[in-house]
Amino acid sequence: MESPRGGVDGEGDHSPSPEAARMLHEMALRKGGELDLTDEQLRSNDQLQQDEMLALEAIYGENLEVFGETSVPRSFQIHVHCEIPDGISVSAELLQGVDDYPNNWLTFSVEHLAPISLTCLMPPSYPSHQPPYFTLGIQWLDRAKVFSLCHMLDSIWAQQPGQEVVFEWVQWLQSSMLSHLGFDGRIIIRQSDRMMDHVDVRAVGDILSVEEIVERLISYNEEQCHETFLRGIHVCTICLHEYTAVLWIPILNQCSLFESEQCKIDREKLRVNVEVNDVVKKMQKDLRLTLSRAHPCSNCHQPNFKVGNNNHIFCGTCQVHYCALCQKRVYKSTEHYGPRGCKQHTSDLEFA
Repeated sequence: MESPRGGVDGEGDHSPSPEAARMLHEMALRKGGELDLTDEQLRSNDQLQQDEMLALEAIYGENLEVFGETSVPRSFQIHVHCEIPDGISVSAELLQGVDDYPNNWLTFSVEHLAPISLTCLMPPSYPSHQPPYFTLGIQWLDRAKVFSLCHMLDSIWAQQPGQEVVFEWVQWLQSSMLSHLGFDGRIIIRQSDRMMDHVDVRAVGDILSVEEIVERLISYNEEQCHETFLRGIHVCTICLHEYTAVLWIPILNQCSLFESEQCKIDREKLRVNVEVNDVVKKMQKDLRLTLSRAHPCSNCHQPNFKVGNNNHIFCGTCQVHYCALCQKRVYKSTEHYGPRGCKQHTSDLEFA
């Protein structure tokens, strides 16, 4: 589940709304007090509530905040994230004409929607006789749509009275809320009507301008996309190994080009190796040039060099005398060199 930070109900944190908690207690008081239940019914409800809270904490983790761990009646807030696996388009009707948007409509896409704040209070009569009292905070929806969602949650309870219902509420908000509002392919944002005749007190939160809503939606989406990127596994474009993004560093001042920390170390090693290889290559080149002037021994093939221009070479390895010109062994210099034999003195340039 997404991180709860950055939601439009709070100022980017995950603290429960005191306004919502206060309104829940006022709603409970306006109901005229609790039903007269037997001790056995109260104990059964209390145990069911404990079991439900344990399940909710296990499922929603950091997206659930309890208002006082031991307080009774139990109250808590869940940040609910709508499921939009392929992202969704948002169209906002601006109040004033803007040159860039002559039709007063701004359209953009998001991969993450700011979460819904569902705040609940469990009365002692829940779940046997009454549902939890709840409030909904969704500041990117107009009041009429939030009222529609409140009535839908009432309907879900009416279909299964006497049963735990919070999980069903959250599941419906996550998976079915957008389609229920007709937002299957695109979300429409308009300014909320401040003068509505029928006000459902369960819809909480300040009435924001369309421009403020757009700014918060875009900001939340960018933050979540960045966190998703940091948590994700990515392939280094240099070593082709997989790393989490938090281990990467930007290079060449391009946000889209990254190099892993290990690659940075390896690249430095490679630079040193290249410099060493250059030295080795030069040495090898010099050695090949030197060896090209050598004359292999006719017996053991050990490279040996002439002394000056003298073609008579003595191999110190196998103790053999041989001729640099014909590569044959020389037993007697007077017989091998002369008018009918090889020249005893020639330069390598002349020989070449």
